[in-house]
Amino acid sequence: MKTIDEIEKLSLEDLERISLDESIEVPAGLENRIGQAVSVRSRRRVIPWIYGIAASLLLVVGLAISLRPPQLRDTFDDPALAYAEVEKALISVTGTINEQLNNALTK
Repeated sequence: MKTIDEIEKLSLEDLERISLDESIEVPAGLENRIGQAVSVRSRRRVIPWIYGIAASLLLVVGLAISLRPPQLRDTFDDPALAYAEVEKALISVTGTINEQLNNALTK
C-alpha cells in the first residue's frame, strides 16, 4: 500500500493508469465512505463562510445605525422659554469664566 506522500508524487498519467487497472480489488463500501467524508468536509468548509457572511451583515447594519444622523426634536414649545434657558446657560458659563480669570489674575 502506498503512503499519502507517494501518492501525491504520482503524475496524472500514473494515477489514471492505476485507476483503470481492474486487477486491483476495491474494498466493499469504499464509495460510500468516500462520499460521506467528502460531504462532511464540504460542510466544514461552508460553515465558516456562513459565519463570515453573518458577521459582515451585522457589521454593515451596526455601521448604518451608528452613522445615521440623530433626529433632532424640540424640547421647548415656547420660543421665549427656550431663549430664557439659553440666556441663563450663557450667563452661568460667562460667570464661571470671569471667576476663573479673576482668580488667575490675583495670584
